[in-house]
Amino acid sequence: MKVVTMISSIITFLLLLSTMICGLWLKANNATDPSSFSFHMNCGIASVVFCFITIVLLAVTLQ
Repeated sequence: MKVVTMISSIITFLLLLSTMICGLWLKANNATDPSSFSFHMNCGIASVVFCFITIVLLAVTLQ
């Protein structure tokens, strides 16, 4: 279970990092393309979902 928690933590970190880089890129380039915002929203939603999964796995592992 620890391995799954670690993998989920790494995926969550990478998704959050990707979302931050994407957001900064959109802001720096004054992007107005809807597909760019859609990609950014998908990264953000995936980050939140994986964050909740990681929290649940961490709670189960620590019990």
